[in-house]
Amino acid sequence: MSDSDTDSQAPTDSSPTSTGPPAAALPAGWKPWRTDLTRDSGNIDPIHYAESGCLPDTDAVYCAGTGFTVTKVDAASGRTLWRSGTNPQEVLPVGVRGGLVYAYSLPDDAAAGNRVRRLVALDSGTGKQRWARRIGDVDAEAHVFSRGVLAISASTTQFVAYAPSGEELWRSSASAPGGKSCVPLVLGDAPYGLCSSDEDPGGVPMTLVRFDASDGTRSDVATLPPTAEALGVVGGQFLFSVLQDPNKVSQSVGDWSYAALVRVNPDSGAVKKMPLAQPPRGAATLADGAVYVVRQDGVVTAVSAASGKQLWRRPTELEGLSVPVFSATYGDLYFANRYGRLLALDRGTGAERWRTSSMDDLGDSSGDNTPSLRLVKDAIVAVAGDTVFSVRPDRPTTPSASASASASATGG
Repeated sequence: MSDSDTDSQAPTDSSPTSTGPPAAALPAGWKPWRTDLTRDSGNIDPIHYAESGCLPDTDAVYCAGTGFTVTKVDAASGRTLWRSGTNPQEVLPVGVRGGLVYAYSLPDDAAAGNRVRRLVALDSGTGKQRWARRIGDVDAEAHVFSRGVLAISASTTQFVAYAPSGEELWRSSASAPGGKSCVPLVLGDAPYGLCSSDEDPGGVPMTLVRFDASDGTRSDVATLPPTAEALGVVGGQFLFSVLQDPNKVSQSVGDWSYAALVRVNPDSGAVKKMPLAQPPRGAATLADGAVYVVRQDGVVTAVSAASGKQLWRRPTELEGLSVPVFSATYGDLYFANRYGRLLALDRGTGAERWRTSSMDDLGDSSGDNTPSLRLVKDAIVAVAGDTVFSVRPDRPTTPSASASASASATGG
């Protein structure tokens, strides 16, 4: 398939059919801005994760990452509203819901070698900590669901759910036959887990387990291929990716080769495996009914979530791209790269809509941080290096360092 070929099952182009593009819906009082996220962290080493960036809320974003602590930034002006904590996290906040921001934290004696992390709930208005709970394995991320937050216990032997108040709702076993290797998931706002029968999941089938949201009662849903990773929900069914090499030996981080997609019926447990005839490489994400695989060298491949058929493949020549975010207003996919460049591709064909120039003075971590991009209404908010910035999608000129938000943080 050529770079510009499309498939009959390509997503319907949702771009406007009127004579002109729609006006962008922006936060009240919005203007282009950029903000430096760094603050002295007291020489405390960060927790090492692969991702950093921001999560959006109605009128703000909550950011965390290399060189900066959890920070609330006004989406209209870029003004820093508060910062929380003393150590950078190098990871996205867990989630935002009901006036709370959930994030990770190290204990006060982390410098002495105590690396047990905590799940913390911060007041979204003030940044003050409401509560903190010790949780386990750094590879098992916590997830927000309908009744609270799902995590792995500090002992790593149980799933544990906490209410927004910090009260423990329930615990359920995280063990599996022959060993224990479980991670929590949230699919369709409900709590799930993915377990292997061995500490090394390579070559070992995975079990998708469901928990009753009210009491944690556990039931097995389906058996999945090794290295299955959840992508999300499509048409009421769960979608997973499957790596070509179960042991990941021949692949570098973020440059996996995908052999198949798997759909699971959550009611019957029926599993449908869809082999990928042209295995794409990169990092996979689900957006608006298609799976987009972004390779480190800038090649983007779109695959139908319904059939596994390749829809299009686009070499962008932009290295280090983020995973895409879909704009329902414009029918485009937006990306950021580590140098602050932004890219828009047509969701249906992969054709380039626009791109911006790179930015200067992004901070010391610009070569290390994974870039990220979010939408607040239609406003693009992206993180590159130590810098978060915002542009409008219809006139996407990236702001210079001189346009940095001048207002300082109001909280500590």
